[in-house]
Amino acid sequence: MRCPNCGEDVTDDVPFCPHCGHNLESRRQKRKLRFILMDVQDDMRFRHLASAAVITVVIVAVLSVLLALGGNAGDGDGPSDTVYGEPSEDAIIVSDTSFIELSEGFEDGTLSARMESNGQMSIRLSEEASEGCVSYTWILRDEFSNTSQTITKDTPDLTWVSPDLGRYTVTVHCLMEDGSGAVYQGVIDYMGDSHVQYSFSYGGDEHTVYVDVTLGEYMRYAHASGIPDDVRYSPDADDGARFIVTDGSVATLVQRLQTEFSAHYGSTPTDGPEFAEYILCFVQSCFTVGSDTYYHSASVYWAFPAETLYMAVGDSGDLAVLAASLLSAAGYDAGITVVNGHGFAAVSLDGYSPSTVPDGCRSLTVSQGGVRYLICEVSDGHMPLGCVDGGYGYSNGHFTYYGSVADEGSGLVLA
Repeated sequence: MRCPNCGEDVTDDVPFCPHCGHNLESRRQKRKLRFILMDVQDDMRFRHLASAAVITVVIVAVLSVLLALGGNAGDGDGPSDTVYGEPSEDAIIVSDTSFIELSEGFEDGTLSARMESNGQMSIRLSEEASEGCVSYTWILRDEFSNTSQTITKDTPDLTWVSPDLGRYTVTVHCLMEDGSGAVYQGVIDYMGDSHVQYSFSYGGDEHTVYVDVTLGEYMRYAHASGIPDDVRYSPDADDGARFIVTDGSVATLVQRLQTEFSAHYGSTPTDGPEFAEYILCFVQSCFTVGSDTYYHSASVYWAFPAETLYMAVGDSGDLAVLAASLLSAAGYDAGITVVNGHGFAAVSLDGYSPSTVPDGCRSLTVSQGGVRYLICEVSDGHMPLGCVDGGYGYSNGHFTYYGSVADEGSGLVLA
């Protein structure tokens, strides 16, 4: 096979390209990255550390280092064409399209890191910090997927076998000879063009689709100065609808979803309820549902689709925007709905009603401008098209939650 990054010939059994270090392994569904930490004292054997460590870590804002890399976007209504994501002078250059920025403990010299020629990352605690230490517990935390792995050893170094795009917090707990302890921490931002393979089940079949987001597109939307803070951090449906986008990575993804759908169900049109449900199933199945408080250090943060696709994580509002963007790009009349802070997708499908409604759920439709829209759950498993939890409803022109009129800002807004 050929490396998709540098084009050089590589063997099929290697996890990374020996020429450029590009990761050749498909990422898992929901971007659950492979954490393989090597204990160099254990005969160079790989040790899989199973469960996530329950630790207290400093919650870092996912975009803090990214923001430091760029300037301000243009003054238009949306993201400008300003190029973001240029590596700093101290960045580790991995390839023509990817690089690594190091911060916190790496900046003051307590920690250091480098990429080896075999694609592995070596991380080391300084001699000064490790003096008198007899045991080191290393914790590598993926801030995008909210998972972590640990390894304990008696040397001040860590080998990460297969690093990949994302933000990671590295923490090392040192146990001293006198029984005391010390903790050191650094942040690794591995940035580049994202190329992710997702697998999901639909109609009893397994489906695979690739999602591509360039670093430039991701950074433009993350830095969109045309979106003021009172919109980006607003709980209102009207503001959230401004984040629906149908070009770029969204348009490419829709084409790939159509191709995959047609390969399985060639006679089924891609403008009817079946393909709308297919899009919804993709969104429900392939993205981690995460809190804005954790990932963006804000109670509300509206993400553009490129941000959600790049990070593979979002709350119900972000996933609603993504689903509405995909549906709109596919030609459907779509939008988003917000009820008491929970996001839903909305789509118009003439005469369609779900044939099966799960227990504890209901079919919810709303008419607006003489058009009937199905309200669709985006963050709860494989909820059928047009079905929501039974606590949500619509009465007398208002959305309701367990019989009470929904909070201000709730509503249906079209793309």
